Amino acid sequence: MYFTSCIVEHDNRVGDYTHISVNAKTGGTVTIGECSWIGISAAVKNNVFVCDNCLIGAGGVVVKNINEAGTYVGIPAERLEMKIEKMNGGG
Repeated sequence: MYFTSCIVEHDNRVGDYTHISVNAKTGGTVTIGECSWIGISAAVKNNVFVCDNCLIGAGGVVVKNINEAGTYVGIPAERLEMKIEKMNGGG
């Protein structure tokens, strides 16, 4: 685990090889899996689970559980591959 000028609130669980970047914040009772990265100024709401192998982009806001590995961006955070499919006319 690596923490650099971030806020990790009470009762959090942070997996091995996870990095929480500068100015990122997690609410209380958050679980972040292994090998994940929480980007600069990202936020994770109270009582939220983030699975292993997730990347939360800079400024992203996680408001619900993430159960599928991938890259998540935006407010609220959405899986990046889904956004690309939408842009290309997919479902």
